[in-house]
Parts: sequence; C-alpha cells; structure tokens
Amino acid sequence: MSRALLLRCPVCDATHAFRGDRDDHEKAELLDRADDHLRDHALGESARAIRKHEVVADAEERILAGDELDRLPTDGWRADVALVG
Repeated sequence: MSRALLLRCPVCDATHAFRGDRDDHEKAELLDRADDHLRDHALGESARAIRKHEVVADAEERILAGDELDRLPTDGWRADVALVG
C-alpha cells in the first residue's frame, strides 16, 4: 500500500496528487503548486491567496494500492479524476 496526498482545486475541481503523506512535503511546496494552478483561473491576487491556502488546508491523505496511485496525476493537475481509497 502507498500513501498519497491529494490537492483539489475549489474552482474547477481538478486534482493533483503527491506521493507520500503531508509530512513528506513542505507546506511551501504545496502552496506553490496550488498557486501555480490557480493562476490559470481569473482570480484576483487576494482571492487566489485565500484559495491556495484553502487547497492546502483541505488536502486529503489516502492509502492506496500501488496501481491506484499510478493512475493519479502526480505530474500536474487533471480534472475528472476518479478518487479511490
């Protein structure tokens, strides 16, 4: 079994997965990844700042089988991800 940390965009519901759990990743890394994605949405700077903290605060940790983790978007954001686990 493998661990995954899932970030979900509150605007478009896209998902980005990180291998490991919250302790394996610096908060700044998660905030940067959320901010990079949120720049694609037409949000003002203050709204984007609030949303990126929301994304990180709402991150989900999952325990998954290896093949389930391999299907998650660990290299970018993707919509329509069927979450398992």
